[in-house]
Amino acid sequence: MAPQPEPYVPRHIAHIDTWRNAGYAVKIYGIHHDPYLAGPILSDAVVASVRTAVYAVLDEHSTDARGHGLGFCIVHVGQEAVWLLVDWWISGGIVCQRMLSAPLTQPDIFTPVSAPALACVWELVVTAHERNAWVRHMLTAKPDARAYLDDTLPAGRY
Repeated sequence: MAPQPEPYVPRHIAHIDTWRNAGYAVKIYGIHHDPYLAGPILSDAVVASVRTAVYAVLDEHSTDARGHGLGFCIVHVGQEAVWLLVDWWISGGIVCQRMLSAPLTQPDIFTPVSAPALACVWELVVTAHERNAWVRHMLTAKPDARAYLDDTLPAGRY
């Protein structure tokens, strides 16, 4: 029998930055399991490691002619690990994803996740916002990449 789920507790979610590099732009979000965290969601070392991991994933897929050069990523300091979801848009309305994780004791060493997983309920808050932003700004008669990149989920507890 599966363990009983714990009651939902909102977590702190914030847009950290938007990174632009060699043909793509990616909105970076952070989530922390402590909803009352007083300091930054991510340490400088984790941010640097995330940047390296994100660029490695995107570089691997940069030759895909269906790509728009736009995406988002979620760095989630969870209770079991630090999760990194790298998402990018292709062919109009398709989002692709690679998931990586790092141990809490080594939060700057990411490795690919091979388990069948999509996202947790907190990460889906960001994904839902990004889906709606994509529809609003890119799936229109006049796609506007700048408006998509400027449309970020407001920081808060979700």
